[in-house]
Order: sequence, then C-alpha cells, then structure tokens
Amino acid sequence: MSEPDELKIDYLLVADAADAVGGKLYLLGGGWDRLFVPQLPGPPVAPFSVAIGISVPWGMTNKKLRLAIDVLDADGGEIAQVAGGEFEVGRPPGMRPGTPQRLQVAVPAQPRFPAEGRYVVRCSVDAAILGSTAIEVTAATPSRPVT
Repeated sequence: MSEPDELKIDYLLVADAADAVGGKLYLLGGGWDRLFVPQLPGPPVAPFSVAIGISVPWGMTNKKLRLAIDVLDADGGEIAQVAGGEFEVGRPPGMRPGTPQRLQVAVPAQPRFPAEGRYVVRCSVDAAILGSTAIEVTAATPSRPVT
C-alpha cells in the first residue's frame, strides 16, 4: 500500500491509439507486447500510443511535477523520450480532503528502434521511476506481417 503522499501508477500500457479526454481513457488495440516493424533500424509503420494512469495523492496536488515517458533499450539506454514536461493536478471545489486524483496521460510514440529486441517504456515523475512495460520489437517478414 502506498504512503499518503506517494505517487502511484495505476496502469501503463501501449496501444494502437489512445486518448485521454474528460477524465476518461479511450483505447484502440491496447495492451499488446509485440511490435512488428517494416524495417530496422527505423520507426514503426504507424505510431503507437502510451497510456498511463497516475494516482496523485492529496498532499501532492496543487504542486508542479515533472513527467517523463521514455523508451529504453535492453541495456537501459534511452532511445527516445516520448513525452516530457510539467503537470499540476489541482483540487476541484468540494473535493473531500485526503482524496487522491487520477491523472490520465495518452501520448503518441514513434521511437526509432535500432534493432530487434526487447524495449521498455518507462514512466517517471520528478526522476522517480513509477512503472514500466516491455515490448518485443521484431522486423516484419512475409510470414510475420507488420502489426
């Protein structure tokens, strides 16, 4: 269980497309872990999206925090920063004191993968790693079409 003033990741996944609107997450083709690309090195045939839900505790609302979403190779080297910047979750009027809020983020990604292999999509806030998900990137062949 998290401490009262600790950020917690509720979910982090990749999808064909994602959008966060009005406190809701809209996903198309989400939760996969294998990506076939037309050529390596190179970007995927179409961008994919990264969707993240972060539980922001009451004590961390109304504060500026720095979000980073990165793609790392198997050795932990950064190959792309998908998103980065500051955010601030405010307290709406009438919210019960102590209530955490969920920040939902959906961003497009099109990293340039240097080779086949396992890659990690990682989320951090103020340089603290909150979570990650792994994807296996493979070059497409006639028997393995691009997906």
